[in-house]
Amino acid sequence: MTVSEEVRVWRFRVRGFAVAGAVCLALIFLLKILDPTEFVKSFILPLALLLVFLWLCGLYCTYRYWKDFREDEVRRGGSAETARAKWHKLHPPPG
Repeated sequence: MTVSEEVRVWRFRVRGFAVAGAVCLALIFLLKILDPTEFVKSFILPLALLLVFLWLCGLYCTYRYWKDFREDEVRRGGSAETARAKWHKLHPPPG
């Protein structure tokens, strides 16, 4: 299955924000566990804000990834329903 370049770009961005968010969250937990001094606590709030920003950017990139994926499928002669079926096959819902 070939995917357009726009879809690849958005998929790459989604993964990048997911990895950066996971690293940021891990850093917050490590700072809280290993050294709970006041100096380190001053870094936790900016890291938490960065985590929220990364999460929001990841949501936006996921939306754009889905939108371009759907448009690519329609461009190839499919429909929104076939795009949704392929999306769920590639990215099964949790549970």
